[in-house]
Amino acid sequence: MTLKITDLKVPDIATFDFELAQNGLYGLIGRNGIGKSTLFSILSGEIAISQGKVETGRVAYLPDVESFDGNLKMKDYFNILKPNEREKAEQLLKIFEADKFEKKRIGKFSLGMKELFATILCFSIDCEILIIDELFSGLDISKKAKVYEEVKKVAQDKIVLLTSHNLKEIEHFCDETYLLSENGLSLVTDFEAAAKVIGYMDVFF
Repeated sequence: MTLKITDLKVPDIATFDFELAQNGLYGLIGRNGIGKSTLFSILSGEIAISQGKVETGRVAYLPDVESFDGNLKMKDYFNILKPNEREKAEQLLKIFEADKFEKKRIGKFSLGMKELFATILCFSIDCEILIIDELFSGLDISKKAKVYEEVKKVAQDKIVLLTSHNLKEIEHFCDETYLLSENGLSLVTDFEAAAKVIGYMDVFF
């Protein structure tokens, strides 16, 4: 699967081209407000574009963990998945030890629980491109390690775009990382310099 962007115009960003031709885990970083979430919404088809062309396959993107119905339980969402997706979700439920709170209503979940549930749901959906937007910030270290172990497996079969304020994690886990700036998307070769450009002060300490 190829992700191809041609002559795309995003607010406050110059027209740009971009292409990923291989499956893998790709970091996407940028200062707050530059338009990362807008770009993700364009890729997922949630926002229409007035200029340019975007070629993708099926995209899985959850923009907000607070969008879940608090009166429902995880199984209610799993039940609307396709059989193979539901089977994958049940496997991940055990791997991430989220079965401990599967009987709780989502409205009673902590932030970490919501993020873990969102991760399970996203990892389970059949897609060519998976977008993970600041999804792991509420997870403890042990859970996060399991999630990153699994996301590396997922990235063998699809293009995974990952954004996080923790650039150390991005640098360590991602195959390549791209910086979204006023000039478009460019490959990051110096993370320390990129951190200074976008104002991430807690990255290497």
